[in-house]
Amino acid sequence: MAGRWRGVLPPGCGPRRLQGPPAGAEKKGGGGAVESFPADATWIWSDGSAEEGVHRGGGGALIVTHDGATREVRVAAGRLCSSTRAELFALRAALEDLTSTPDRDTARPIIICLDSKAALALLKNGPAAQRTPVAADIWKALQGISATGQPIQLQWVPAHCGLPLNERADGLAKEASALPQEDTPIDVTTVTRAAARSASARWREAWPDGWHKEIWGSRLPGPVEGEDRCSAIDVHQLRAGHWSCSEQYLHRIGRRPSPGCEQCGSVRCPAALCRVCREEADTPRHVLLRCPALAGRRLARVGTIHPTVTELQDDGVVAALAAGFRAQLSRLATPP
Repeated sequence: MAGRWRGVLPPGCGPRRLQGPPAGAEKKGGGGAVESFPADATWIWSDGSAEEGVHRGGGGALIVTHDGATREVRVAAGRLCSSTRAELFALRAALEDLTSTPDRDTARPIIICLDSKAALALLKNGPAAQRTPVAADIWKALQGISATGQPIQLQWVPAHCGLPLNERADGLAKEASALPQEDTPIDVTTVTRAAARSASARWREAWPDGWHKEIWGSRLPGPVEGEDRCSAIDVHQLRAGHWSCSEQYLHRIGRRPSPGCEQCGSVRCPAALCRVCREEADTPRHVLLRCPALAGRRLARVGTIHPTVTELQDDGVVAALAAGFRAQLSRLATPP
């Protein structure tokens, strides 16, 4: 188990610049910022890899000197490891390789390119804020280089956007993940996150089969976006299969007793019939996928009167159909 970094580094002598992603960089492809740097710099392209984001970490880096010479760096990052931690391992190994080179040229700048926003954000907090040995080691290496007067810049680049050297670093990281991992210490944060992720996955896999799982599989839905609170409640209840506007649901929980049936869960009970079309029980499946009164709404929202269950992952679709059903009920309640 890796120890927790206890030291405090002086905050005053960091690298010249750490540059995060500018607005819209993902859409532009990331080439503009890279092309603006001097061609005669020493370049470090680093990347990290972890299977399923948590297993068999590997860090890879490509060092390109001003004369075009290249060196490849591969390092195991731990049997349990996040991709961010793997990228930090790659950067530390690259800096160690660079600074251990005898008679290296310190006059030309060093440009370090990473495609991990999380790693760059962690380093941007400064040396005194680092709480892991790997991040502290990186800052010590950066400070050592800066002390010689050599300019350094850490630059974010988007992943898989056609930058050949970044793709090579990605390949090196994947190769490094196959290296022996036994001797690489694992930090407490990684162990905790891996345990939480594993527990969450087992819990989601144990969900019983049903309407909610049919829509989402083993995914957890996020908050409803772009709708008011009442509409968001409708969306969540319809996806969960327990809608407070459904006659079938209200009858099932005893809130809509009928003369012939106090309470039951049968979808064939007359008390459960859809008040709009009277064809079948107004279950969420009926309301969202089959009710003929909402065929026009379904056609307008998804381009067909027979949408698929996966299309119900769209908040706007479910909210529109819920609003349409409520509008139909309102017309029925309004005397002619």
